[in-house]
Amino acid sequence: MFEKIKALLRGPVTKHYQHPIAFGRGSTIRVDAHGDLTYATCIEIISKYMAQIKWGVYSKDNVEAKRAVSRCNRMLNFQPCDGINAYDFWRNMEQQRLAKGNAFAYIRGNKLIPLQPERMTIFWDNAGLFAEKRIIYQYSDEVSQQTLTFLPEEILHFKAYSANGIVGRSAFDVMVETLKANAEVEGAMRGAVKSGVSGTIVVEFTADLGEQKKKALQEKVMERLKDSESKFLLLPPGMKAEVLGNDIRAYHETLKNANIEAITAFFGIPLAMVNKGTGAGTATFSTNQLTQFYNTTVQPIICHYAAEMNVKLLTTGEQLAGCYFDSSNDAFEFLDAHAKASVLTSYVGGGVLTPNEARTSLKYPRSNDPQADKLNFRGGSGAIGDGAGTGGEGGRPNGS
Repeated sequence: MFEKIKALLRGPVTKHYQHPIAFGRGSTIRVDAHGDLTYATCIEIISKYMAQIKWGVYSKDNVEAKRAVSRCNRMLNFQPCDGINAYDFWRNMEQQRLAKGNAFAYIRGNKLIPLQPERMTIFWDNAGLFAEKRIIYQYSDEVSQQTLTFLPEEILHFKAYSANGIVGRSAFDVMVETLKANAEVEGAMRGAVKSGVSGTIVVEFTADLGEQKKKALQEKVMERLKDSESKFLLLPPGMKAEVLGNDIRAYHETLKNANIEAITAFFGIPLAMVNKGTGAGTATFSTNQLTQFYNTTVQPIICHYAAEMNVKLLTTGEQLAGCYFDSSNDAFEFLDAHAKASVLTSYVGGGVLTPNEARTSLKYPRSNDPQADKLNFRGGSGAIGDGAGTGGEGGRPNGS
């Protein structure tokens, strides 16, 4: 294509004129960048992982931790809001956080009421109207048509890509150039299919028509191209049209692949999880890749959620006692069966877990064998303390 264009520009002056008409004018279809499939897939993947998280309260003071668990367990792990189970609630929270930059839930007793981010306005109280409550939330309720004001301790606010720690930004806003570039080329591709043209049209004629006649001819051709039902270009005798190839498909594929890599890297998702890259997609997804994804992508999100809940859901006494929220999911729940078996075998054989703790991780029933509650060592050949009279009952070695 480029050689033809260069030849056209360098060619000698002849008695005929060629007037190129850029493909797609007036018929290019604009595609909403929000509709990018990779973008939507990445949000869906992370949202599903966060929906699986079970929340627990941990502390050296088990009494305070148990009190906090008793108070918050149903709200966080069963039914945060009437009619919404925990999986759907947290999945929606994460989708809102990533897609819109902010996710809000109103704390009402032992319930969490999800709020629409687009109806929330955040104010910084620099006049000190609310004493030390610097951040004020104002919500426009769609049902009651009322404007409600909330203090920060009444709102769980989960932010994405925040530059100031007060308000978040959507993933789209952060990576808008990548998504818009992909949408423009996608729109051009669809426009080519719709118009039946895949390049630049060059109309050749044998006489000097003058500027006005050339302009009239161009407008006529352009008008013809706008008609999506027309697949033919009718020209007067003595004229002919040629399409200079426009390799937009190759350009689209190159840009698309580059964008997929940029989008997945931005979200911290391995290419294999969106069935891209070498091999057979998720079929070649390794345990190391999943572990890395969990540690570098999911775990920081868990820490962000937990930090907000620590401040808003724990009492002052529980905070002073060292209580904190964290995921109570078993670390092995996200591994495949083969990897899980290998790790658990090593942990049991190395005295890290008891056989019953390993069985619990697999959701198997506990064994009644007395040895199943003892920590083993030497590859599982004996219990810790054998020969010394200090057998290791329970989930941790004595003295820990």
